[in-house]
Amino acid sequence: MSSPPQHSIVANVQLTVHGRRLDLSMRVPTGPSRTGDMLPLFQAIADTMVNVAVAEATEAGRTISCRKGCGACCRQYVPLTPTEAHAIARLVEQLPEPRRTQVRHRFDEARARLQSAGMLERLRDEHLRGLSGDAIRQLGLDYFALGIACPFLEDESCSIHAQRPIACRDYLVTSPAENCANPTPQTVRMVGGPIGKAWRALAELDAASTGRPAARLPLVLALEFASTHPEAPRSSSGAALLRDFFAAMTGAPQDIPPAPGMGQL
Repeated sequence: MSSPPQHSIVANVQLTVHGRRLDLSMRVPTGPSRTGDMLPLFQAIADTMVNVAVAEATEAGRTISCRKGCGACCRQYVPLTPTEAHAIARLVEQLPEPRRTQVRHRFDEARARLQSAGMLERLRDEHLRGLSGDAIRQLGLDYFALGIACPFLEDESCSIHAQRPIACRDYLVTSPAENCANPTPQTVRMVGGPIGKAWRALAELDAASTGRPAARLPLVLALEFASTHPEAPRSSSGAALLRDFFAAMTGAPQDIPPAPGMGQL
């Protein structure tokens, strides 16, 4: 059963990101909401952070080399928050046939590959919590070595580009695109700056809503996770979630009434 439509208001948010003034206008639900209800808005904020990082790289004389048809990054370990895992599951469920069955089959194939490689248990939710940075990096390298394509990769391009996870939005390089097929710290130069703040903020919101430590769920296990972990109930207003999101991004409480609000990065 679909949820009833929610009333919403427009929140005008002013951000200063690395000295750049940004004015954002966004429609926010006024009633009880989940982080999933706010995901399109959080994705838009992530895109704003990416645009700032791209501008900084361009001003420094560096050029983004990521292009349509360059799909090496689509074989990496793509971390999702629980909210994004549920969003991916809904997206697959809404696909028309026969595409829905095809995509589900790709998820099944990826899971089978992980099982045969002995990595499936390592990647499940309960085993990812509390891993150190070095352990996460090694897990990512081991995953990439398997060459498992994202279930949404078609013709070396993302088939859900507008709905792609925040981690995918954040992954940009200025090194030659061909270097991404064999990435090392010496051959791949990532775009830095404010990139990554939106994903971490969403992970913190999910942890607060579920009462569980933040996780880095692999995209290829999104359907499995969503089928065994119910979404948190709607308990906060959209304005409260937006406030908490900016607080997590900035590391400081934010005073964000329905309209307008303020945040600093």
